Amino acid sequence: MTPLASDLGTSWQAELLERVCQGRREIAKIEAAEVRVLADLLMDAEGSAGEDAIDAGDVADVTRRHDLKVRSLATELAASLKISVRTAEQRLAEAWTLANELRATLAALEAGDISRAHAHEIITETAHLPSGSRVAAEAALLPWAKKLGLARFRKKAAQVLETLETESLRRRHERAFAKRHIELTPARDGMAHLDAYLELSDAARIKAGLENAAQEARAAGDARTGAQLEADFAVELLLDGQITIGSLDTQTDQARSTRDGKVSASPAREARTAAVKHRAAVTVDVLIPAETLAGKNDQPGLIPGLGVIDPFRARELVALAPSLRRILTDPITSAILDFDRTTYRVPAELKRVLKLRDQHCRAPGCGAPPKYTELDHSIAYARGGTTALTDLAHLCKNHHVLKHQAGWSLRQYLDGVLDWRAPSGRTYRTYPELTVPTRRTDPWNPPDTGEPAPFDGPKARKAHRARRRIPRN
Repeated sequence: MTPLASDLGTSWQAELLERVCQGRREIAKIEAAEVRVLADLLMDAEGSAGEDAIDAGDVADVTRRHDLKVRSLATELAASLKISVRTAEQRLAEAWTLANELRATLAALEAGDISRAHAHEIITETAHLPSGSRVAAEAALLPWAKKLGLARFRKKAAQVLETLETESLRRRHERAFAKRHIELTPARDGMAHLDAYLELSDAARIKAGLENAAQEARAAGDARTGAQLEADFAVELLLDGQITIGSLDTQTDQARSTRDGKVSASPAREARTAAVKHRAAVTVDVLIPAETLAGKNDQPGLIPGLGVIDPFRARELVALAPSLRRILTDPITSAILDFDRTTYRVPAELKRVLKLRDQHCRAPGCGAPPKYTELDHSIAYARGGTTALTDLAHLCKNHHVLKHQAGWSLRQYLDGVLDWRAPSGRTYRTYPELTVPTRRTDPWNPPDTGEPAPFDGPKARKAHRARRRIPRN
């Protein structure tokens, strides 16, 4: 393909993508218009209920008449849209909330800046707040709703709202903890889902223990996948009280193989029984404010990628579970940022910090966890990149290949903010899950060092490399 044909193809692709994006914006505007119509319908039903009560001379009956009018409206809406009455009632309630309480969210939907799903998430996440606090929460959430995809926004919303809560996490946790339960949901083909609503710290340690036990079994020769082993170990743990890694003899192997047709381990290996808590070593990080650890305040702890835990539980974990890695969030030192920048190999401590910062593949729309990713130099090491916090990010294999072979490129700013440039010429920004302080200046106003973006032309990159070759004194 000639350069001209390539440029034309890229331009046409960019135009088509813009049409898709414009279509999504138009859909959002239409959905916002629907919200206003539904709110008007609901207000009309409420108004007519009051008028009917006055006409009947029975003002005290307005509540019953209001209920009847709303249920009648929901039933007809459900019939018109071929949805359930419950769904219709939910749409009416959300429309009233957007039109009367979360007006800025509705305005953003009308502008096409957010999707209907983002608006629904804001409604859901702020539903428990009083009116004044709800507006403040909306103001804090909307900027993130405009920047992030839905899955990332859900996580960010939980973090943002935690800072606005007026009630202590410990009290809220006590109420939620009282609702812990196990739920069984049948599935097809003789299977089922067993869901447990548990304390976050317990759930994190259970999952870590199962993952580590599965890795140990795989290393012992077990042919099952990691996911299969985790599920089988969970069954063993609940039914037998312990898990078995390896086998005593061939008979045991054959008995275990009946579950999935695969031998679990070599018969020559000795069986080992274990408690899951003994397998939950050094895989769960807990971020704890230094003053919380000292008992001077009640700021919550955080298990990265999962959520917050109350300060009492955070301190208890540090005291009783030495296998958990504690990380003080006060900027007491910047030593973790000061690595040898002349080596390609990434130091272990820097890997740990990057894992906490990114928590998934940093390509747009990708949520692959760190175990399925590898660290990539934003500016290639061979082209002057450095083995430093500000030049490394997690990419899954798929997006690593796209960056290097399919015309994608990226630039990393401070605090781990990445700008991706697609072959079409469009750019997309992704954000880290946690901010790791650096000594340099603000990411939104990057210094004018004359450094070209990685997607500038080869001549600019060559000139940049030449400027970097400054002899040491």
